[in-house]
Amino acid sequence: MTGDRLTTEDQLATGEQLTPRKKSYEEKFAERLAKRQAGRAPLKEGKVFEHGPAKFVFMFIIGFVIVTHVAILIVMMASGMH
Repeated sequence: MTGDRLTTEDQLATGEQLTPRKKSYEEKFAERLAKRQAGRAPLKEGKVFEHGPAKFVFMFIIGFVIVTHVAILIVMMASGMH
């Protein structure tokens, strides 16, 4: 035995239990994700999976950029800048 730590061999020889290691955030997240995916129904053949929220965010950003450019263009034209 080295220091205060027990190796697996020392644990087997003495019968002592190691304290359980705390799970990292990534391990907890992976377990939760696996549980959620296990509860889902399997995807159906030929069914299209649409990314609705991502499509909404993308369209909002594109629309915001276009409206901002048009507004800046109008302000520049009204002030006489070219």
